[in-house]
Amino acid sequence: MTRYFRIATAASLLYGITVASSQAQAAEPKIATEGQGISTVLGADASAVTYWVKQPDGWHVVTTVGTNGADNTHTESRAVARFSAVLLPGQSQSISVPAELGKPQSTLLIRRVADRIEVETNSDLVN
Repeated sequence: MTRYFRIATAASLLYGITVASSQAQAAEPKIATEGQGISTVLGADASAVTYWVKQPDGWHVVTTVGTNGADNTHTESRAVARFSAVLLPGQSQSISVPAELGKPQSTLLIRRVADRIEVETNSDLVN
């Protein structure tokens, strides 16, 4: 019985650490490497994929946002939009997805910080 109690305690501690770690990571921006797509959920009805490539005139960042519509079933209510920007160090781009009246809209902030691209949702840094 004591062995079972120790195993159960260890399992619950490990679960708590894992949950706390994943919640802490959710607040951190995702860092994209060149050519690697980063998927981001922008609420129940929208998601985005962001990637970047290095070109002579700067880093080209491309984000494709897709929405499913309110009921998630009718293809007629879906929308896809593509955003492209050339970011130099210190520059950023924000993309927002409208929400129902009275609900907060989802915002995606894409920043070039030195030699990396960061992707973050609902950042306090968005104006």
